[in-house]
Amino acid sequence: MDDVPNLVKTDDVKDVHKVLSVVFSSLPSHFGEFIKWIAEVRRREDGGQNLSLEENGRLSLKEEVLKQVQETGLFKHVVAFLSSLTLCCRNAPTLSDENNLPDIAATVCCQGAELLSGAFGSSERYCCQETCIRRLRANGDKPITLVSGTVVNGSSEQGVDVLVPSCPNKLNCCGSGPSNCNGIYPAGNDVLTALLLALPPETWRGIKDEKLLNEMYSLVSTENLPILLQEEVTSYRSILILPTVLTFCGLMH
Repeated sequence: MDDVPNLVKTDDVKDVHKVLSVVFSSLPSHFGEFIKWIAEVRRREDGGQNLSLEENGRLSLKEEVLKQVQETGLFKHVVAFLSSLTLCCRNAPTLSDENNLPDIAATVCCQGAELLSGAFGSSERYCCQETCIRRLRANGDKPITLVSGTVVNGSSEQGVDVLVPSCPNKLNCCGSGPSNCNGIYPAGNDVLTALLLALPPETWRGIKDEKLLNEMYSLVSTENLPILLQEEVTSYRSILILPTVLTFCGLMH
């Protein structure tokens, strides 16, 4: 929020590609901490193999937010920019070292077990022994991704389910070509687009090229977004003002 408004004032910022280059080259090393994928967990004995209408509805809402993010003009620019990078998968910013679903799910299962047992933040040690990824159908609807984990704590053992939203478009981590990523949780393309949408509109005020300035305003304007994504972006911007993390994809609702 402090650096980008000054960086875009340079004379060589002539198009959206250069704007994205300026923004992404200035990201702090820990920028992945600004957006967290927050998952829904439940005890396995509570849920069994079926999803309730409420659970299915929440997953659908998250997937719709992802879909709307990927339908924005800004997302298309982000995909094109990442695709243009040389050895993009190696050089593009990464969200964390845990960039595959089994690793993320194992961590989430441990945190979920702590929450469900009322011991979150305690000194007790939880370890996810194994995870299993399954595709379920809820009442004949489209398949739902369910990650089941077995979490141990000393001599006790607990089954935890993680409900995962599906990504509408299975792009790879660079945003082009065959999918190298799972496509079942927000990828780098989605997160980087969300970061740009989260920045306050005045971020771009210093752009000297009037045509480019208007284009950036159009790309990040909430008026051009679907209602659901408008609400999400408004939440992003209000949270970004505070010294806290930015939660991605409707999971704060």
